[in-house]
Amino acid sequence: MSAAPAVPNSQNPRKIEFYDLDATALTEPGRKLLREYSGIPEAEINSHVEAMRIKAFQVCPYPCIGMFQFLDLSLMSTPVYEEVLARIKKGDKFLDLGCCLGQEIRQLVADGAPSANTYGSDLYGGLIDVGYDLFKDRDRLQTTFIAADVFDDKSPLVALAGQVDIIYTGAFFHLFGIEEQEKVAARVVQLLAPKPGSMVIGRQSGHEEAGEFGRAGDKSGRKHFRHNPQSWKALWDRVGERTGSKWSVEADLKMREYTLAELEGKSEAIRRKMTGMGLRFVVRRL
Repeated sequence: MSAAPAVPNSQNPRKIEFYDLDATALTEPGRKLLREYSGIPEAEINSHVEAMRIKAFQVCPYPCIGMFQFLDLSLMSTPVYEEVLARIKKGDKFLDLGCCLGQEIRQLVADGAPSANTYGSDLYGGLIDVGYDLFKDRDRLQTTFIAADVFDDKSPLVALAGQVDIIYTGAFFHLFGIEEQEKVAARVVQLLAPKPGSMVIGRQSGHEEAGEFGRAGDKSGRKHFRHNPQSWKALWDRVGERTGSKWSVEADLKMREYTLAELEGKSEAIRRKMTGMGLRFVVRRL
């Protein structure tokens, strides 16, 4: 979270390379959520989401915001989604760590999860505010949102230590180098309930050869570590040793699939991001 890109002061977002898509790129699950959960007519979705993207990009210019990935709704595509939903309905606490606009939480709530059992945390409180505007639910959502730095031992996030049953991290770990990732994983262990079945689910950029890479669009020169399934398991083995815990790790590495038409006319940086490999994982406490 401390490795986020710098916020431009007066940049026109449409001149930034990750901003060359429009709302027609939205997938149907995101549109359905806006129609059925937020009550936005189909004819108004594109203009509404375009306006929210501008607001969110002014808070922090993440490439995923520019490319509308804040409405990809990745959690529901995981093999454990029904398990997660059932557990929240039974009282388990769910935290989206690095929640951005809180889209995954809204999908869970739309599918029947009690929002009072859900939590979302992001470094940028402004993104949380934009999420309320995007989904038009400020007066009815009971999710507890926490603006916090995951590395800060005195942040309000620490108040949840030992209380969370399920943590989702979407496009989060890959923001950091390997040492910072281990610190994040240790924080996740601290937040999770110390019992078998506590679970971490997520997705992030990956690579067949684990190692440090630069991130497209990040001009800072920072390096970010991308995992393959073997290196991801090794990270949790090390964190388990440090924290006195044991974890089972399921992870797979897949190439993102796009048609040539979808890639046509995109910049090299965007083509690289759209066709890169993604790591999906489920980590359970034993």
